[in-house]
Amino acid sequence: MMNRRLSLYLPRLGQLLTRISYEYFSMLDKDANLLFMNYGYAKLDSNAHLDLALKDERHRYPIQLYDHIASSIDWSGLEGLEVSCGRGGGAHYIMQHYHAKSITGVDFSTQAISFCNRYYSVEGLAFAHDDAESLRFPNHSFDVVINLEASFYYPNVERFFRNVVRVLRPGGYFLYADMRYVEEMEAWRTQLRNTGLKCLSEEDITHNVLRALDLDQNYRRTVIEQYVPKLFHKYFYRWAGVTGANLARGESKAGKRVYLFFVFQKENAIDEN
Repeated sequence: MMNRRLSLYLPRLGQLLTRISYEYFSMLDKDANLLFMNYGYAKLDSNAHLDLALKDERHRYPIQLYDHIASSIDWSGLEGLEVSCGRGGGAHYIMQHYHAKSITGVDFSTQAISFCNRYYSVEGLAFAHDDAESLRFPNHSFDVVINLEASFYYPNVERFFRNVVRVLRPGGYFLYADMRYVEEMEAWRTQLRNTGLKCLSEEDITHNVLRALDLDQNYRRTVIEQYVPKLFHKYFYRWAGVTGANLARGESKAGKRVYLFFVFQKENAIDEN
């Protein structure tokens, strides 16, 4: 209930609490247990898994979310930007497996960006501190912008969308996955239509994300209990999705969140002003 109220009525407070949480984990996670900070993805109709190196197995479900999103386009030779890249695991995975020319990850967390610059050393992969609502890149800088499970907490998501349109090159892609409460869906869709971007596909992955959270619950609890004082476990269980992330499990969606994945493309005639 509190997350819903923060989203609907106090978005800046919600962003502040999220920032504090990310900075806290970035400061304490010396063992690089948190390269990914999304809820994850699992197939519903089979036990099929990605082939992963043993070192990546603990990150399986968050990696599968990035893979599901990245696989929607051909990255060969493209220059990408991940906005709100967190601790860089997703940008690194795409760079390693999808043959992009380059990927730049940006995040508001100075701790996270400092970690990324220390931890990763891959040609074409770079990280910088930046704000999603005021990206400092020139117009037409990237072929792809990816934003995963982050804009839910932006106080002014329309400003972010304008920046996405501005930094994308004509023909470029916006790969976008996030959650909204059912009460917010109509306004969210209006905001997305107003970008002028062409929607190539839309997919409801709510149940895939819930399945991943169920399968990954023990690991998430273990990490929280390793780093967080017991007094704050309940808050961080909610934050990390251990308790289901208030996503809609059944047919009744009132007061619940839905998780959607979009592929947009920028056409040549969009007004970027």
